[in-house]
Amino acid sequence: MSLRGMLLTYRMHRFEVLFSAALLALFAGWVWMVSTQMLDLDIPGTCWPRTIDGDWAQPGCDDLMQTFWGIQGGAGYPRLGLALLAPIVGLLLGVPIVAREIEMRTTELAWSLALRRSRWLIARLLPMLMLALVGFIILGWLGSRLFTAMEVGRASPDLTEVASQGPALVARGLMALGIGLLVGAIVGRTLPGLVLGAVVVLGWSVVAVPMVQRSMFEERAVWTNQNDSGWRDGSGPIAYLDGGMFDPSKPGVDGEPGARLDQELDQSPLVEAACGLEPTSYESPEGIAYQECSQLYWGSLQWDRSVPASTYPHFQAVESVLGLLIGGAAILLTFPVVARRRPS
Repeated sequence: MSLRGMLLTYRMHRFEVLFSAALLALFAGWVWMVSTQMLDLDIPGTCWPRTIDGDWAQPGCDDLMQTFWGIQGGAGYPRLGLALLAPIVGLLLGVPIVAREIEMRTTELAWSLALRRSRWLIARLLPMLMLALVGFIILGWLGSRLFTAMEVGRASPDLTEVASQGPALVARGLMALGIGLLVGAIVGRTLPGLVLGAVVVLGWSVVAVPMVQRSMFEERAVWTNQNDSGWRDGSGPIAYLDGGMFDPSKPGVDGEPGARLDQELDQSPLVEAACGLEPTSYESPEGIAYQECSQLYWGSLQWDRSVPASTYPHFQAVESVLGLLIGGAAILLTFPVVARRRPS
């Protein structure tokens, strides 16, 4: 493909290209800044966890960890952006490739001059694909850097953020571009194509992929107490597939630690049996002891069926493979659609 053809494609889609590039650049700078702030703290591993008395393991850790949690608490928006930005940019770049030219009624002349419509499509697809690929690779690397920085304080990404970093982010973005390209070619209108493409991408990412992942890894789920820590080093759970209240004094069913309790059942007698009657004053020593006992008791009742943290890379691999397959299939299906479509 010639440089002239690439420039022509960028010129025809100037708004989408400039807007997407600016959005990616600004957000990349934001994620870099947040992750750098956490990494620059250089918190030693001995600062986690706290001691039995609630103090940090080493003197001087308190200020460091409080600063870390303050930065990490403000990282919610960058984390949300990492989950959404790649699909948004993919749709913005993918839908107008064919739909815009059909709307502008330039396809009749272009297709009559082109030797093959497939070559016409390739000439317009490749520049947008190259721009998206470069942006998604940078964004995926920055997402991995952010979550690596967060792990200093044992703050790990949830399974809902599988596609917020690394190859999985690249795959989801390319999937959105491929779906946008196909939908735009079928609908022939940019705005309806964006809406329909967003519905398809959202349904695939939120419903279809988690169902596939759960069916593949559900047999590896284990029952764990809610107080068990689950980090990406494989020491505990990483995602909750099911959960509920249990009575540990009753025999378990199918490996459960106890019989499931009715959520609407009055469970206060169970607390009274374990901790005594509720005191009239929580300021007294008896009241403080009752509160501590009650918290421990309810914590022991809450159990969740969780996937071990060691499966996190497997979830990422499934997301990456499925995203690339769907995106690639959508791009390939666009060729026969364009070949058989009437110009306007």
